Amino acid sequence: MRSRAVVKTNKLLDKSTDYASWRVHATQLDAMQGVDVWKTDAVSPFYEYELIQQRLANLRTARKAGDWSQLIFSLREGLQRNLGNLANPELYRHTHVGTKYLIDDYTTEVVSLLNYLCDHDIPELPYAQKMLFFRHTGQSYGRSALMLSGGANMGMFHMGVIKALREHKLLPRVISGSSAGAVMASLLGTRNDSELDALFRGEGIDLHSWRRLSLREMFRQKSIMDNRQLEQFLRTNIGEVTFEEAFKKTRRMINITVSPVAKNLQPHLLNYLTTPHLLIWSAVLASCAVPGLFPPVMLMSKDRAGQEKPYMASVRWVDGAIQSDLPTQRLAELYNVNHRIVSQTNPHVLPFMSDPTRKEGWVRFLNDLVKGELQYRSKQVLQLASYGLNQGIIKALLEGVVAVVDQQYLGDVTIHPPIRSRDYVRVLGNLSHNEFRAWVLTGERATWPKIAMIRDQTTIGQTLEDCIMRLKKQRNRVTVVDAPQTTAAAPVASAVRRKRAA
Repeated sequence: MRSRAVVKTNKLLDKSTDYASWRVHATQLDAMQGVDVWKTDAVSPFYEYELIQQRLANLRTARKAGDWSQLIFSLREGLQRNLGNLANPELYRHTHVGTKYLIDDYTTEVVSLLNYLCDHDIPELPYAQKMLFFRHTGQSYGRSALMLSGGANMGMFHMGVIKALREHKLLPRVISGSSAGAVMASLLGTRNDSELDALFRGEGIDLHSWRRLSLREMFRQKSIMDNRQLEQFLRTNIGEVTFEEAFKKTRRMINITVSPVAKNLQPHLLNYLTTPHLLIWSAVLASCAVPGLFPPVMLMSKDRAGQEKPYMASVRWVDGAIQSDLPTQRLAELYNVNHRIVSQTNPHVLPFMSDPTRKEGWVRFLNDLVKGELQYRSKQVLQLASYGLNQGIIKALLEGVVAVVDQQYLGDVTIHPPIRSRDYVRVLGNLSHNEFRAWVLTGERATWPKIAMIRDQTTIGQTLEDCIMRLKKQRNRVTVVDAPQTTAAAPVASAVRRKRAA
């Protein structure tokens, strides 16, 4: 039977409204339950602790001896994603906060060395070789992405996840979104850092995105909701901004998934690389167009004169979550993403979610078994129902449902809200600012237990990205300083040549 102190601390943990107080209570729980001692012992069957110990020792020895050639060689050779199974979720099941101290020490040492190499003049690593080192190492290590699922009003949860990651400097620059996730990604990708704090508080955002049509309008438009209201909501909160313009403003790479109505087209991932001149609000409008709820959408872009024009005028687009809620493969192709942080709020997915950081046991095993079997049988029934049907609305609908059921909805780290019946009741309809702020806090609370795992899995990759950006700025500063000198020296050089010719 749990002690009163543990029960009380658990209640305080659940009621925490900021990470600092949450961490205090979580650390207290670890001490009360005696699991904090587990962190001090490097030994574990869930990762190659001897490999990590040896690499850490070698790096520290080379650094102490000032052997930068060996350090550069070791870092280039050994920096790999999930080295020694460091990303194993089992390593985060034993405590409320953090994992083995060896993992923390190794990550801290690597990050410290990378920052030193980037910011100091190393004779063994001149600028050109330094840039090459960071580019190649970064390419080998890979990138992280934040992927925001659909979920209607439940998608407001994403904003709390974004807030928590940003406060801990863990927010990836690559962000994808579909449906409600596309709304949150666009709000993030079109606002600079000074504008985000107000957004998290719900200030300066119009939350009126839903308007139910009359019965006559429903029959005429073949949808339940008014997409003109949603379009106005998006234009008001996003503005007439293209993907390229948003990237130049914030340097965030936002990606929005849309699915074509035409059967001979594939789902598209819209971003500053694939569709630089596309208007973001129109991409989000299409990504939110759940069939039956909203009508299909024609995408809009800017022409060379900055005027609005149709993009692929003959094609209509619908909700990206239907075929590609989490565009894993396309993000890997475009941005070298090999690590995914997923914020999952799809109402049809949440009942099947399980927490990989929760301890094993018969209850969890049976629960996951039933969920997996139900999901598999549902897919079989839907496929069977579509057999023998000619192409038509019923077959298309069944195939769409199969595509939804058959997707992969989890990431390397998956964050999701608790299942509450009241949230399903309010999944459609305009939210108040208080409800919006409540969702933000729910998202933060769900993210706090994952902060240590996310930091351990992403901080090296983010450091490599940051170092490349700092080196680019350093090169630009040198170019700017050198340019006037070169210009001024040109007449002198010409005079010298004329004198020598004479």
